[in-house]
Amino acid sequence: MGRLVLSLDLGTSSLKVGLFGVDGELRRAARREQQLFFPPADRVEQSPASTWRALAEAVREATVGERVEDIAAIALSTQRGTVVPLSDQGEPLSNLVVWMDKRGVPWVDWLQTAIGTERYYTAAGHPLVSYTGVSKVLWFRRESPLWERTVCIGPPQTLFLRWLGCEDFVCDRSSGTFHFPFDIDRQTWSTSLAACMDVPLDRLPHLVSSIDIAGQLSASAAADLGLQAGIPLAVGGGDGQLAALGCGVTHPGVVMVNIGTAAGVQIYLPSPIRDPRHTLNLAAHAVAGAWEMEGHTQSSGVALRWFRDEFGEIEQTAERESGLDAYDALVAQASNVLPGAEGLLFLPYFNGSAGPMVDLQIRACILGMSLAHKRAHVIRAVLEGISLEIRWMLDAMLALSGEVEEVRLVGGGARNDTWNQMHADILHHPVRILQVPDAAMVGAAMCAAVAIGEYADLTAAARAFVHPGERIEPDEARAAVYELVNDRFREAFRLVSNSGLFPWLQTAGDPLPAQAVM
Repeated sequence: MGRLVLSLDLGTSSLKVGLFGVDGELRRAARREQQLFFPPADRVEQSPASTWRALAEAVREATVGERVEDIAAIALSTQRGTVVPLSDQGEPLSNLVVWMDKRGVPWVDWLQTAIGTERYYTAAGHPLVSYTGVSKVLWFRRESPLWERTVCIGPPQTLFLRWLGCEDFVCDRSSGTFHFPFDIDRQTWSTSLAACMDVPLDRLPHLVSSIDIAGQLSASAAADLGLQAGIPLAVGGGDGQLAALGCGVTHPGVVMVNIGTAAGVQIYLPSPIRDPRHTLNLAAHAVAGAWEMEGHTQSSGVALRWFRDEFGEIEQTAERESGLDAYDALVAQASNVLPGAEGLLFLPYFNGSAGPMVDLQIRACILGMSLAHKRAHVIRAVLEGISLEIRWMLDAMLALSGEVEEVRLVGGGARNDTWNQMHADILHHPVRILQVPDAAMVGAAMCAAVAIGEYADLTAAARAFVHPGERIEPDEARAAVYELVNDRFREAFRLVSNSGLFPWLQTAGDPLPAQAVM
C-alpha cells in the first residue's frame, strides 16, 4: 500500500475532498455544497463553522475504508478575494466576506482617486475591482469596529490552516495576489500601497510557498476529521492557480477554462505581461518564480445554480427521488433548442462585469423574449450566455499572449457532455476534458506530494497527476452561428451598459415605505 495525500478544496459553491495516491491516482472523493448568505443587498457571506462541519463530513466520507495512517500530507485549495478578520487565537471575528461581496465598492472608488488606476495596476498586476480582497480589507480597516480586535486579516487559507493545526498566520503567494496589493514583480506585499492605505503589514499573513509545510494536524482537528494527528500540512494555494496547476498549465500554450461559481481563464507566463487596458490579472503562479494571466467572470456556474434553485423544482424533486442530476436534466432540455436560443440572449452579470469590459453596476438580464420562447429556450440562453462571456475573456487574453495549443475545461461546468460541446462551439477552439475535472483538488494534492518530497517540483508532479481525457472539436456549422451570436452578445452588453439603466434601477429598488407595500 503506497502513501496517500489528502486534498481539501474549499470552493465558493461547494467543497471537495480528494484522497490521492502519491502516484497521482484519485482513490476516493467526496463533495458538499456550500451555503452563501446575503444579509443586505450586495453583501455575500459564508459561515466558517458550517464549512468546517461540511469538511469534516466530506473527509470522513472520502477516507472511509481507507488506511488513514497512510496519509502522508494534507494540502488546501481555498477561495481568493474572500476575507476574514482573525483574533489573536486565530478565531474568526466574522463570517467569511466572500469575493462576490460589494461592501467595499466605495473603497474601490477611493483607491482610484487616492492611488490611481494605472499606478495600482502597474504595481499589483490586477485592476481596481471589488472581487479582490483589498476593498474588503479597507472596509474592515476604515468602517468595522472589529478592526480593533483584528490581529491578522487574511484569506480563508489562513483561517483553515490555523484550524487544522498551523500555529502561524500564513498564506501563499497565489492567494496573496488577490488578498492585498502585491508588488507583483517581486511577489511580495507592496509596502508603498499598504502605506497609502494605512494598513500595517503586520496585520497581513506571512507569505510562504505553496509547497511549504506550515505545521501538523492537531489532535482536535484530527478528532473532527477522523484522521490521525501529526500529518504534515502543506500550504497549498488559491483555487484559481491550483486549478491551473491541476490541469497542466505549467508551460506556455495551454489554457485553462475553469467553470465554477464564477469562471476563470488562465495561462502560464514565464515573465510578467501586463494588460494595457488594465482589465486582465497578472498573478503569482503556484509554481515558484512563475506568473499567470487570468481573466475572471463574476458569476458563471452560479447563474445556472440560480436557475435550478428558483425555477428547477421539478428537476430537484426528480434528483431526490431518482438520483438524476438536476443540472443534467436542465441541460438535456436545452439541447432540444437550436443554437442561439431563437434570438434569446442572456447576459450573466449577476455581480457585475470585471472584464474585459468593466462595469460593476451592470446586472443580469434576458433580452429578446417573446411568447414563442419556452422554458428550454431560457435554459439554453443561460448556458450560452455563460460560454459567451468566457469567449470574450479568452479572446482578450489571446490577443496579448499569442496562440493557444489547447483549451482545457475544468470545474463543475465541465461535467456535462452537451454543455462541453457547446463550449467548444462557442469558444471556436478544441477543448479537452480532464479525467478528474476538479482540477483545484488535483492541484492541492500535487502541492502535498511535492511538499513531502515525492516529486522534485510541481512541474514534475503534473506529469503524474494531470490526466487529459476526451478532446472535443467544435462543430463548424454551429460555430458559424455562434460567431453571429457572439457579435450580438457583445453589442447587447455595450448598449445595456451605456444605457444608465442599472444605477437607475438600483435607486428605484430602494425599500418602499411600509405604507406603500401592498
